[in-house]
Amino acid sequence: MNREFRVEELVVEWRENRRRKQTVGFLFQPNGRLILDTPPRVDRSVLKDMVKENLRWIRLRLNKVREEAKVNPPLRIANGARIPYLGERLQVQWIESDNRSVLRNGKVLEVYAPSTRHVRAAVVDWYKARASRLFCRQIDAFQHLPWLAARLRSWRHQFMTSQWGSCSVDGDLSFNTHLVKVPEHLVEYVVLHEMCHLKVHNHGPRFYSLMREYMPDWEARRRELNGYLPVLFGD
Repeated sequence: MNREFRVEELVVEWRENRRRKQTVGFLFQPNGRLILDTPPRVDRSVLKDMVKENLRWIRLRLNKVREEAKVNPPLRIANGARIPYLGERLQVQWIESDNRSVLRNGKVLEVYAPSTRHVRAAVVDWYKARASRLFCRQIDAFQHLPWLAARLRSWRHQFMTSQWGSCSVDGDLSFNTHLVKVPEHLVEYVVLHEMCHLKVHNHGPRFYSLMREYMPDWEARRRELNGYLPVLFGD
């Protein structure tokens, strides 16, 4: 369920998410809107007070996202476009064919399809398939975490615009398919972040101590990942 309210000039969209149990997620959009990703049945007045108390910080973050979007505007998938993949740029090249497929050839992504109107859907499917392989690889790399076998129930990925990943209290992990567009060491950071939530389901000192133990440079990776926020609003 999506709702809206205003705090001064700021338009705030409020989305209830049944997978969220306690915390509220903030999504800062380049168009100046704020989206709150909330647990179910949170009162509007509580959210409004939260925004008012953090209004200065919210404005700073929105300004930063707006400036970053000017430098790296969200891209649309089309023939001839240069699209992101694991931190690189690939040029989409449509090749007329009745047999649909997508092949990477160096810095070129060859899209075989009957017409250009099929290009976007073909590339999105290619992203999804590549993301599945990417997350499988990253999750396998963390199988040594001592708490993982007992707590990880399932995982999935999907395109999201409000967060890079999430962990439910039941041990289900969700990852953002858009992560297939950023460098792999940043994907590694997100995967570890959510896996640490399987052991500590908050952002307290124990959680950050766990992150430092298994990824000493996690803060630098988080800062770098923040520079890729515009990919959340692209195709």
